Amino acid sequence: MIKAGVDLRGLTPQMAVAYTIASLVYRDKAGISCVITSGSDGKHGPNSLHYHGKALDLRTNNLRGPLVHPVYLALKEALGAQYDVVLEADHIHCEFDPKEPDKDTEA
Repeated sequence: MIKAGVDLRGLTPQMAVAYTIASLVYRDKAGISCVITSGSDGKHGPNSLHYHGKALDLRTNNLRGPLVHPVYLALKEALGAQYDVVLEADHIHCEFDPKEPDKDTEA
């Protein structure tokens, strides 16, 4: 689901993947729909990946208190290392931000 007024223009394909996975996590862990509350819209920090189509904010006020943390942890695990998942005071922030592999540890 998408909150009214949210702008999704310019989102990268990786964010579509993130939302698909988030929808499954919200359904399986909490039995509710995942709602996007911000895409490329809104006010964010000056270096925010929202402005580059690489971030989404997801609603948490529809998660009953004890479900917020398990949903966050499951989403973080499901998305893996290429995504940063941050539990904010009033939403879950997901961004595609792969880190360069450490050249010393490559096989």
